[in-house]
This record gives sequence, C-alpha cells and structure tokens, in this order.
Amino acid sequence: MTHPLAPVTFDHNDPRERGHAHGELWREEIRELSTLRAGLCVARAGYRSLAELDETAARHLPILARELPALSEELLGIAAGSGVSVARIVVLNQYTDLRDLSNVEVSPGGVREGDGGTAIYLSGPDGPVLGQTWDLHAGAAPFVRMIRVAPRDGSQEVLCLTLTGCLGVAGIGRDGVAVTTNNLSSTDARVGLLWPALVREMLAQPDARAAYETLRHAPLSSGHHYMIADGREFFGVETSGELEVLTQVGPKAAHVHTDHCFDPVLRGRENVSRESTTFDRMNTATTLYLEQRPRDLDGVWALLGSHQGHPRGLCCHADEARGDPEATRTCARVAMELWSGRVRVAPDCSLTDRPIELALEGFSTKQAQV
Repeated sequence: MTHPLAPVTFDHNDPRERGHAHGELWREEIRELSTLRAGLCVARAGYRSLAELDETAARHLPILARELPALSEELLGIAAGSGVSVARIVVLNQYTDLRDLSNVEVSPGGVREGDGGTAIYLSGPDGPVLGQTWDLHAGAAPFVRMIRVAPRDGSQEVLCLTLTGCLGVAGIGRDGVAVTTNNLSSTDARVGLLWPALVREMLAQPDARAAYETLRHAPLSSGHHYMIADGREFFGVETSGELEVLTQVGPKAAHVHTDHCFDPVLRGRENVSRESTTFDRMNTATTLYLEQRPRDLDGVWALLGSHQGHPRGLCCHADEARGDPEATRTCARVAMELWSGRVRVAPDCSLTDRPIELALEGFSTKQAQV
C-alpha cells in the first residue's frame, strides 16, 4: 500500500503547467478543502459573505504576481487544473492571514483555530535537526500531502509538506535550506504576499541567510514564525503584518517555538487567547527538551510526538476536549536532518506512527562546510 505522504513529483519546467498538474491530480480534494476553508472564514472570521471573502482574497493576486511571478503562475495553474476560482485557491493558501484580516478579536474564552504547531531546532553529533508538528483545523487532516518540486531543467528541487491546492508550508531545498512555520495571529494584518509562496521561495534559496533576506524584504500579510536553517546558520523570525523581528539566532543552540510571540512589541500586536494550547505546548516542549536532551532526528521525532499534557500536548488533540471537529489538532509532523537532507514525515496522531523517510535526489551536503 502506498504511504499517504509518499511525495508526488511535479517536474514541469513551466510553473503554470506544474500548477495545472497539481490541480488536476487533486481536483476533488482541492474543491472540498477550498469550500471548507471559505466556509470557516465566513462562519468564524467575521466576513459578511463569500463574495466579500473572495474580493479580499483576490486583492492578494497582484502582489504575488509582482513579487514572485513564477509562483503566481503556479497558483493560477492550480486554479485552472482544479476548476476552482483563483480567489478560492488564495483562500485555501492564505486561510490564517485572511482570518486575521477580518479584525475579529478573540474572546477571553476563545481559541484561534488554524495552522500552527510546535517547532524545534537543535544541533547534535549528526548535525542540526529541524522539525515541527503541523496543527490545523481537524477537517484539513485528509488533505495533507508531500510534494517534490523538481523541474526537469535542474533549476531547483524542494520537498514540501503541504495541503492539496497549497504551494507549501514547510520543507527543505536541494541546497540545504529548511523552513518550518508557526502561526502568529496578528491585529495588524494586511493584504500582502501569500505566506506559502514565501515559504517556497525561501526553500529555493542557496543558503539560510539568503532565505532570511528574502523574508526580510517580503511584503508580509500577517503573523508567522519561521525557523530557517541550512546546517551552518539558523534564524528564528517572528512577523506580524507590518513587522519582522529576529528573535532566535545561533546554529549551535537549541530553539523551540509555538504560536505566540516572544518579542514584546509583537506581543502587543497578537490576537491569541490565553486559553490557546500554545502556552501549554511551549511549557511542555521546553520541559521535555530539558528532560530528554534530544540530540538527533530520533530524539526530535519522539519529542514532537509526545502526548504529555493530553489533549493539549505537542501531539495536540484539542478537538477531542472541546467536542469540536473543526478545532485544532495535529495533522502531521516532520523532522529534517540538515547535513544529510534526510526527511521523516508522518500524518495524523503520533500514536499511529506511520512515518516515511525521504531524501532530495540532488541534495548538496553541508557537513564538510560547517
């Protein structure tokens, strides 16, 4: 039986053709997920209608075309191949930022659902390891995929964790740049660059510093935390719609992050309930790191799969506690060795533990350069 996260390779040189193949392959899944996310935006984020949501989503398209034209073409291809409107493909990709754009405040007992997770970076005897859980609204779980973007002309190769219809949310590139993401809900959200397109662009950079500079100069939309590393350098960056702050640095140190800000200025711009699991997960991850002292991919994998504090553990099951099928849960986890390019990824809860190990065919090792 084929593993559910066995990567699908898109090797088209033309980005529009690449996107079209993506859209055709997962046409029904993309239609279903785009409908689900659009409905959640209207029901939970304060949009008055689907028409208002689509209009807001469409305003992101000129920015994507200007900043990252190849990825803009790929997105248009996904829309054409799936038969879903371009605006709804934007909603599928930019769900959390569009939710923030509605400017709906979280109530004292509320929880912001959406993409998030727990990310960890460490440096061990086999080199640095970067990993994360990927926590989404539970209905997104059936749509989690891995893709390999490897044009036949050899211009790039990236392995991405993603959703059907999405450009990518975390992964590693041929030149060793790896990126993970946490969601940071911001009150200063604005129309900007689609964050999955930004992730893909960072993964295609020649090194972590170039990826960091790509982030620094991007017209951001809302809050995210990015861990960027290449086996030689590490950058942990928190963003809001208007600001980006380097809050973690140092390739030899260990770094942990969840879905709330460290920077005091950005904390004044975040929209996260104190009831969110992010605070519990940060405490648990820090405690487990000190207790377990993970030093390699196996150690990171075990830490990220922990159910300590269940249902609010690192493998999060908040939906079970709240009885809400669309509340947040862990839908996947991924860990990457940055010297070797080895990637371990699994869907769903860690108790099922169905990991698959992957590698980039053209990976350029960084071990000798460290």
